[in-house]
Formats: sequence, structure tokens, C-alpha cells
Amino acid sequence: MKKILKKIIALTTALTMVSAITVSAASPINTETDSDPLSKINDMFPGLTEDESGLIAELGWIHSELEQQNGNSAVSFDMLSESIGVTPADVTDELYGYIFAAYGVAFAGASRDWCVSIGADPAKLDALLIKLGVNVSAPAAGQTGTAPVWKQDNNGWWIENPDGSYLMNQWYQSPESGLWYYMGADGYMLTNTTTPDGCMVNADGVWVQ
Repeated sequence: MKKILKKIIALTTALTMVSAITVSAASPINTETDSDPLSKINDMFPGLTEDESGLIAELGWIHSELEQQNGNSAVSFDMLSESIGVTPADVTDELYGYIFAAYGVAFAGASRDWCVSIGADPAKLDALLIKLGVNVSAPAAGQTGTAPVWKQDNNGWWIENPDGSYLMNQWYQSPESGLWYYMGADGYMLTNTTTPDGCMVNADGVWVQ
């Protein structure tokens, strides 16, 4: 197995890692038993793009090797980042950073909110986390004790916050049904199309695997 995709090596932006925001977690790959990590990732998480599955398989392989060296579940996001030779700020890379961030959140104990706070694309990150089986929280309400609500006019549906603002360019998970919807650049829910991060939504606006 090659060390790491050149795409990951090319991601370089300086940032000091804050260890308190990461904890140890387990790799989805086991280097002792998985002879074809890419196939395993594709089987475990159908719907990934080629870049997503390839990068996650590479990261999982390195993660598992570190586990073998340091003991199972003894690998944190900062340890994984250091071994690869990149910094956590690489999650801001427009093309591939969200994959690195999603891996950290799903398998290496990184904080989703922290990744977003340093520049990870929240829409791409959340969409990939959904594919990886992570239960991403719905966007926070504008006011304590209240929640966003659905609104509709002749142009379609949108999600309005209590303060009157509305969601744009991001995913929304219904707290009632658990289904996911994508709000476009104009705030309206997308239907029967591919979202900007490459996911499909049906006629009802629901994300489909």
C-alpha cells in the first residue's frame, strides 16, 4: 500500500493543533486482516466518490498502522496528522480538505464544529459524514429554546430561523424524520437534482443514497 495520496501531501497550510479537541478513535481498516482496504471502504460506505473512498482508505491504512504500533484506539487526530506530514488546517483545502476533516470526525475523534470553525466546508463535510454514518446535528437555532421551521411560497420550501434568517448552501436534518435536505444558494430546498457536493436529492428534496 502506498504511503499516502499525493493529493494529501499537497495540502499544506500552517496551524497549531489544539490537542484538547481530539480524542483517540478506531480506524475502519485493519492492516492485519484487510488485504484490499479500498474495497472494504466501498462496501462499508456505498455512495462515496472515487476521491472520497480512495483518500479514506489511505488514511485508514495509515491509522491502522499507527494503532498496531501504539496500541488499538491509541491514535488521535493530531497523531494521525503528524504522521502524514500535514496540518489540521488542511481541512480548508477546497477540493480534498473536507475528506480529511470527515475522516478525523468519523474515525479519529476530531470535533465537527472545530473543523468548520477553522474553514472546512460545512456542506461538503456534513454530506460526507452522512455517507460515513455519522449523525450530524441539525443547524443550531437562532435563539435558545426555539428551532428552525419550514416555510413555503410559490417558489418552493425553505428553512427559516427564529431570527428571520434562513439556511443557505447547507444541509438540514429534520429533527422529526431524521431525513436530510439541501438548501441552495437562494435558500430554497433543492429537488430532483445533484447538490453542489455531489449528492442526489429526490422530488421531495430528500437526500438519497
